Amino acid sequence: MLGTYIKLAYRNLLRNKTSTAIHSIGLSVGIVSALMILFYVDFEKSYENMHAKAANIYRITLDIYKGNEFVLNDSQTYQLQGQELKDQMPEVLDFVRMFPMESLEFENQEASLVSYENRVYFADESVFDIFSFDFLGFENLGKFNEPFKIVISESIARKYFDKTDVVGERLSFSYSENPLEIVGVMRDLPQNTHMKYDILISHATVPLVFDFYPRNLWSSHNEYTFLLMQDEVDLEEFNQKLLAYSKANMQLPDKVVVAEPIEDIHLYSNKTYEPEVNGSAETVNFLLMIGLLILFLAWINYINLSTAKAMDRAKEVGIRKTIGSSKSQLIFQFFIEAFLTNLLAGTLALLAFLMLLPYFREFTGLDLSLANFGEIRLAFLLAIVVLFGTLVSGFYPALVLSAFKPISVLKGKFSASANGVSLRKGLVYLQFTASVVLLCVTMAIYKQMDFLNSKDLGVDIDNTLVIKSPQGIESDSLRKGLLSSFESQVLQNSWVKAITLSGSVPGSEVKDMHSSSKVTKLGADNSQGSFIYYDYGVTANYAEVMGIELLAGKSMEPESPLESVWINEKALENLGFTTAEEAIGQKLTFYRGEHPSEIQGVFKNFHQRSPKEVYMPLILYRSSTPDNFIVKLNTADSKMAVEELNKIWSSVFPGYSYGYKFLSDTYHAQYEQEQQFAKTVLLFTLLSILIAGLGLFGLSAFMVQLRTKEIGVRTVLGASKPALLWILSKGFLGIVALSGLIAIPISYYLIQSWLGNYASRFDLSTDLFLVPSVFILLVAMLTVGSQTLKSAYANPVDSLKCD
Repeated sequence: MLGTYIKLAYRNLLRNKTSTAIHSIGLSVGIVSALMILFYVDFEKSYENMHAKAANIYRITLDIYKGNEFVLNDSQTYQLQGQELKDQMPEVLDFVRMFPMESLEFENQEASLVSYENRVYFADESVFDIFSFDFLGFENLGKFNEPFKIVISESIARKYFDKTDVVGERLSFSYSENPLEIVGVMRDLPQNTHMKYDILISHATVPLVFDFYPRNLWSSHNEYTFLLMQDEVDLEEFNQKLLAYSKANMQLPDKVVVAEPIEDIHLYSNKTYEPEVNGSAETVNFLLMIGLLILFLAWINYINLSTAKAMDRAKEVGIRKTIGSSKSQLIFQFFIEAFLTNLLAGTLALLAFLMLLPYFREFTGLDLSLANFGEIRLAFLLAIVVLFGTLVSGFYPALVLSAFKPISVLKGKFSASANGVSLRKGLVYLQFTASVVLLCVTMAIYKQMDFLNSKDLGVDIDNTLVIKSPQGIESDSLRKGLLSSFESQVLQNSWVKAITLSGSVPGSEVKDMHSSSKVTKLGADNSQGSFIYYDYGVTANYAEVMGIELLAGKSMEPESPLESVWINEKALENLGFTTAEEAIGQKLTFYRGEHPSEIQGVFKNFHQRSPKEVYMPLILYRSSTPDNFIVKLNTADSKMAVEELNKIWSSVFPGYSYGYKFLSDTYHAQYEQEQQFAKTVLLFTLLSILIAGLGLFGLSAFMVQLRTKEIGVRTVLGASKPALLWILSKGFLGIVALSGLIAIPISYYLIQSWLGNYASRFDLSTDLFLVPSVFILLVAMLTVGSQTLKSAYANPVDSLKCD
């Protein structure tokens, strides 16, 4: 019996090739889109799952207040906090501190290979107990509790030694004459972890290479601290204990320690000094919604076309009921057809997905792979989609078609069913409303990206090269002389406009700057705490070279006193000054030596970080040996400039690695996540429009077919082609136009919610909603028009012969 149903369904699908093709293509596109988005979402939600104890690992952070006013969240903590919490709270089994380094120069002296590495942390030996590592079998981790020990990744081992069996070998680094002994080689970390490191140096090394470290027990919070907790710890209850601990700790004025699960960090944490730019749960959920929406749009096409073609099946149903078929048998028959269509679409989708996955991986820049997702999981997911799709897309058509009354069917009365027409209209409304909304949101994302890229930053980042100054020169006077020599030789070239030095550069990570929560006016009541202020050292001409506008005071000069500082408008506001002129000459509790600092100038706010973020309160001070050369080029031939600068570098700093980057690239990298999100949303928005267009194409083709005789009569009576086009398409176009109107308030709400994440945003205008609506209307006009014109130009004699 089942074989008969399948045979009948197969014949019916072959007999209606156009409908079958539209169903199959639409469904397969929907399934492929949903699978790709699910792979994307699954990857974003899989962060830290490589750690066996991930469910019990928490990171502690600091909420910082100024009195009762919340200032910010900081992801870094004090160096003694992990030990204190382990000693005082029984649910804390262990802890690990990870002290980040923004950039360190390493050298294999035997091979004379020198290079900068950016993914470097100092870590306690407990890091190997708390986190999971995949070692290559050459480890000697028992020695990691000693100073000057190092664990490196497989890539680093091959880079410096051209092999992986390197335990016992040594690497030199820029802050010490003592080499680092390699005690382990680990496999490269996967992409789905927020703590990405290629090199781990034993934490016992820190106080031996940084003399400030032993003095900063409670004065600086510069370390990531992770706790290994007992099973089934209640996070809310534990955070209440941390609140009580914070209030009782005299070392934590205006600060509250907060714990967060490590598995939540990537999508839900957006604190200062994060190890990397984290993802967004809102973005992931929005993409998931798009994937499900596209799949439902494809199922809607099936329902729409199946019910629209009800009259084609009416006589079949009437005859089969007359000869004894029951309603349940008919329902089963139509479900079999829906199943075969979904199965065909699922098979096509799987083949297309496997072919497109490498391109989608490259498109997203994520390590999406079938191995990570799981073949069994994919097969199960695809089976669920096919079965659920069969139920969703087959239920209503089966119910409608099986409910035909034989007598009414043979009289053709079903064609006038108001319910069928209303359903089809409602589904078309839903399809095109969704398409307009997605297109409006996509256009808003691109407008915001364009706004951020074109916004006046208050600082000049164009045609600018940043070169990391050499590390490891022990003598300050020698370092200063070499830096000066490099500057003077660079300036002798006509293709160089200017050169300066800076401790940080616009667009760099916040962790590349210093910060302090103890800056106030000298003598002011600081019992209510302080805001967080960021600072870095620059040479005297930094503001002029970078195009930063001075509002009051005098420019920085080489002979400016050590205690001199320059602040921006945001720092001026936080310090309580009403005008820039009022601040000049005032002293601050910002110590670079034994004496408080004096404000020499106030400069206009500029975006040290991207315009996505609010202006940060910034303090600049004079330094003769900052970490970065900033070279303003006077040529469009950047390749030549890089090569010539390398020659000068080699002559002044022989044996030191030459590391450079273009400032504009560094700055615009802050938008990388948004740009990738925009491209991904655009891709799937276009796919949703394709599915909606396919559905409208099939529906309009069928509706025109029903009116073939009417078209012939109107043509014989003298109706023009434009008149026929209008008569046949006005109903569809009215639905699509109304869908655009319905989409506007929905789009406005979604766009406003998304823009709330940005400190600077573009102004909404009517074209943001008008252009997508008109575009979708044009798509509908072309889709419907192609069908109506085909009928309008047909021979009326043939039309009148049509049954």
